Amino acid sequence: MMISNSQNVSAEMIVRKAAVAGQFYPANSTELRKEVLSYMTEKKSSQKSPRLMISPHAGYVFSGPVAGKGFATLNKEISRIFLIGPSHHVWFKGISIPEVTHYQTALGMVGLDLEIVEKLRRNSIVCSAKGAHEPEHCLEVQLPFLQVQLKDFKIIPILTGEIDPAQVADLLFPFLDETTLVIASSDLSHYHFQAKARQIDDKTIQNILNGKIDGEIDGCGKTSIRVIMHLADKMKLKPHLLDARTSYETAPQFGSDSRVVGYASIIYLEKSDDYAHLSSGVSELTTEHKSYLLRLARNSLNVAVHKKNVVDTSKIPEVLKDHRGCFVTLTSKGDLRGCIGYIEPIRPLYQAVIENAENAALKDPRFPPVTANELAGIKVEVSVLTKPQPLSFSSPDELLEKLIPGVHGVILRKGSFQSTYLPQVWEQLPDKTKFLEYLSLKAGMPRDGWKTSEVRVYTAEHFSE
Repeated sequence: MMISNSQNVSAEMIVRKAAVAGQFYPANSTELRKEVLSYMTEKKSSQKSPRLMISPHAGYVFSGPVAGKGFATLNKEISRIFLIGPSHHVWFKGISIPEVTHYQTALGMVGLDLEIVEKLRRNSIVCSAKGAHEPEHCLEVQLPFLQVQLKDFKIIPILTGEIDPAQVADLLFPFLDETTLVIASSDLSHYHFQAKARQIDDKTIQNILNGKIDGEIDGCGKTSIRVIMHLADKMKLKPHLLDARTSYETAPQFGSDSRVVGYASIIYLEKSDDYAHLSSGVSELTTEHKSYLLRLARNSLNVAVHKKNVVDTSKIPEVLKDHRGCFVTLTSKGDLRGCIGYIEPIRPLYQAVIENAENAALKDPRFPPVTANELAGIKVEVSVLTKPQPLSFSSPDELLEKLIPGVHGVILRKGSFQSTYLPQVWEQLPDKTKFLEYLSLKAGMPRDGWKTSEVRVYTAEHFSE
């Protein structure tokens, strides 16, 4: 259908209009850009861009904080994106590319790479699947993130029907160069209780991170995820988990813990990339491990405040005996009540949790010791850290470019001065310069001390009661 609209679309353009603007994301361009920026950084990273990515596709209030972690890692040199997702409305065999020239969002038009599309259409597995693309949200919701983060780019939008993922990977592989990104659009488990959802999602994520292409994957876009996994195997790329949460964890005000949807942001990098090591180690913690650590922290808190005997440490899972850096954070009515931890992996993880829970309660110099009357109103959070790694830079501007808000925990050190902020502090200080200025002041340095400090970064997986 040839159309024109208020944006002066030419007669040659066939536009797939936005289907979920005003529902999944704001229909107003100013509001949309502001919301997207709140989930990610607009500045490019100096590392190589991910070649492959798995990203969720729910309403932004639910999945936006998770999706933004992945899009924040993209460099502006990316010029072509294959978007692959499930068809929620129409069943068909093969894969479907819409018969349009452009996709529309509140931020403007995004053109298809028609040369690539034409070549793909010559393959018998490619169809148009009438009626599948017009109402579909899974590809559309990825576009505003791309429009904010990138410059000029074209897309190849693909919906998957009944198809062998290996066939799709074989079809796409010849078109992938260093300026091309492939995004698999998929949410994870649907409509379970919170605890059950995390168990299911942890298993799915472990299979993805371990490259088990035939392993169990619970997600509406499992076919597109398996396409990514096949491509990663061909390209010798390594997956890295940036974030994984449920709808209840991102937006508890809009639902309950009895019917949640899971999300994950996973990127694929070459093994030599600057931050390819940052997610190693943390992702092996299962839901049971996390629950155990939270119970351990709570018990240690109670013992410390009541001055009882030591915490029972029998039957410690083996993985929790590995040396890890960790922090224990206490909050009361949403306000910080204590936070102390070990940056370096100097203790077995279970022991570090016990000690830091006690220290956060009784020895944080910013607060008086926690009293017995406060215990019921205190919430416990545990953050498990990857091993800090040096971040080299030749200028303050280069440092700002390399930092990834929401992903990097940052350590500043200069002489005897040292301080750190966990990755979740970016939520309060999203501006990179202010983040580093406050971190400098925390260390006792001048506000601009970060410019001449040694910088190390790490990632953290945090979970709470």
